Amino acid sequence: MKIKERLQQIYRGPERRASTVGASFLLSLTLLFFGPSYLYYTNILEIPYLYTDLVWFFIAYSLTAGVILSLILLFLRGSVHQRAVALVFALGLLFWIQGHILVWDYGILDGREIIWNDYLLNGIIDSAVWIAVLGIAIFKGPSFYKHIAVASVILLLIQGGGLAAEIYQAPDEPEWKSYTIGYDDETMFEFSQEQNVIILVLDAFQSDVFQEIIDEDDEYREMFDGFTYYRNAVGGFSYTYASVTFILTGEYYDNSIPIQNFIKNAFLNNSIPLALKEGGYRVDLFPSGGPEIYLGDEIASNIGTKQRNKVERVVDQQKGAMELQRLTMFRYVPHFVKSYFYFIPFVELGENDDIHRDVVFYNSLVSSTTASSGEKVFKFFHIWGAHDPYILNAQLHKEELPQNRSGYKEQAKAALKISAEMVAQLKKHGIYDNSMIFIIADHGNSWGGMGLKTEKIYENDEFDFQTVNKRVVASGIPLMLVKPFHSDGDLKISDVPVTLGDISQTIASELQLSDEFPGVSILSLNESSERERKFFHYLWTREYQDLGKTYLFPMTEYAINGHSWSLNSWESTYRTYFPGEIITSLPTYEYGTVILFGIDGTAHRLDKQYQVTGWSYPETRHTWTDGHSAILAIQTKSTDSDLILTIFATPYLSGEDVDQQRVSVKVNGQQVGELIFDQPGTWVSGSLYGFQEKKITIPHDVLKEGIQYLIFELPDAISPKELGISEDGRDLALAVRSIIIDY
Repeated sequence: MKIKERLQQIYRGPERRASTVGASFLLSLTLLFFGPSYLYYTNILEIPYLYTDLVWFFIAYSLTAGVILSLILLFLRGSVHQRAVALVFALGLLFWIQGHILVWDYGILDGREIIWNDYLLNGIIDSAVWIAVLGIAIFKGPSFYKHIAVASVILLLIQGGGLAAEIYQAPDEPEWKSYTIGYDDETMFEFSQEQNVIILVLDAFQSDVFQEIIDEDDEYREMFDGFTYYRNAVGGFSYTYASVTFILTGEYYDNSIPIQNFIKNAFLNNSIPLALKEGGYRVDLFPSGGPEIYLGDEIASNIGTKQRNKVERVVDQQKGAMELQRLTMFRYVPHFVKSYFYFIPFVELGENDDIHRDVVFYNSLVSSTTASSGEKVFKFFHIWGAHDPYILNAQLHKEELPQNRSGYKEQAKAALKISAEMVAQLKKHGIYDNSMIFIIADHGNSWGGMGLKTEKIYENDEFDFQTVNKRVVASGIPLMLVKPFHSDGDLKISDVPVTLGDISQTIASELQLSDEFPGVSILSLNESSERERKFFHYLWTREYQDLGKTYLFPMTEYAINGHSWSLNSWESTYRTYFPGEIITSLPTYEYGTVILFGIDGTAHRLDKQYQVTGWSYPETRHTWTDGHSAILAIQTKSTDSDLILTIFATPYLSGEDVDQQRVSVKVNGQQVGELIFDQPGTWVSGSLYGFQEKKITIPHDVLKEGIQYLIFELPDAISPKELGISEDGRDLALAVRSIIIDY
């Protein structure tokens, strides 16, 4: 048949055209327009592009794909055509189901390792749904072919309504997206012959790791001539977002107003960049992203509106659109395919043969450093540092490092090599003496798994139980190295009690500025100074993800009295900062109330704060203990009666290797008994059943006024990874369903 006759036949079939076009555009619009648009508005504060920069690409890609797919399908004949259209419709339906119904929680896509085997059940569910729907489309496609056009329109309307709702409730586009940072090599590393103040942030560099590195290799001590290592440092927050404002203003964010409003107000009202720029300094800010800093020409010399030439602008926007498309694929494909689309969005780390972003920084530092500025200079640099994924070795070569403390330490050495090169360049150009330098981290490691090695300093800590999770402490002890003006000599170590929020006041004091900032000058303190410091810890949680669009996630406040490396020094204030609200104390527990664990339970909720340390993330009907002890904090009414503790739990067992889990129960440090769990639970449709009931008496004489600490010591806890069963590195002992305390 001639092409002209074939086209005439196609034109004469309105039902054929409607079904074909409906299915084709359902697939193309779902994947190439609605998917990335939905992800954009649900993550509007994290994506460094305006929607208007990207939407034209989404429209062009989706319309082009829809037209091409329609033409291909229309040239097919008979039942082959009907089955092909049904298959395309099924794919559009499946991508929508996967992206909006079968959505599994993989955490933040920031480079941390995803243990794919932990989601085996999710993968089985995904696969079953995809196989079933595709099978129906292939074998039964002709029977529902005539309904495809209407079904496609309905699904497109549902997606359009959902996107409209997200656009309506999304926060406004932040101002920082309208500015651009000047990364011109000629000025980025241009310093002053007269005076320089430099802050170099090595992201996520935990302080005890630096101690370990310099203890093992004197070369790293020798890199930092004139510096003091302030070992007893405390950060402000567990992640970057509020930490940078804390460093440059000394101000804590308390979740009382939207965080972008806070950042703008803090920088414009009283910040060290503002004070220095008004004082005649050239102020160059090079943040790691954009949201964590106010990008305005009032505070920085290298900030401007986005006025690049048309070609550069289009290339950059197309790159952003492609990254969002790839992120859409990660969300919209079934579990067993997701690993092929996993990446860190909107961060250039160097892929394939590209160079890691920190190596680009290093190379520019080596080739472009000059001392030609006629102004005094302030520079703020923020590099990838010790942040995962760990893919950069100590020689600055890309390498697939283990995603544990060993890999963490190796990449930390790479960050120190870059820091040492900055020192070398400043010396080479004769401006080291008249430079004040801060080499710091914005926080420690916030994700756990890297460990906390502080025993060399506090090996004799005496405490009956820990009331603060080691992961909280690890996230709160950032690296802090400081070189004052005209300082030289071997690296010194100081245990002066400092915080990252002291940096602004230290600079102001040394430069004799009239501006005053929160905090104190680091150089004015001594090791005998007594000082309470505070730290705000928060985690990304699905429960509060909508709040995280405008505010930070609920933050728990900790008070530190004493050395920051000592677990004894840390204590929760039991104040949690929700958006616009502070919950200031533990609620009083009513005897007989069920404390329920798992996703829908109360044990992990921040307004209850029962879980202290030793607990993993909540799962469908339970929460695993993680480690060799787990602690609950429960505020109770006074009583002269003995109490009964009832626990419903099932043990982690593994044949002959682990055939029981012993649980030593303590209350406020006093032993009250031991329980033994030796009967495994049963998994049904991804949920755990068969919890054993155990009871133990709590004598009234171990109780105290107010908060009772329930400590479960777990000597048989072991990780599936250690047993060679999976990559799960948690030390598991009990899956707890509920706990009740009663008379």
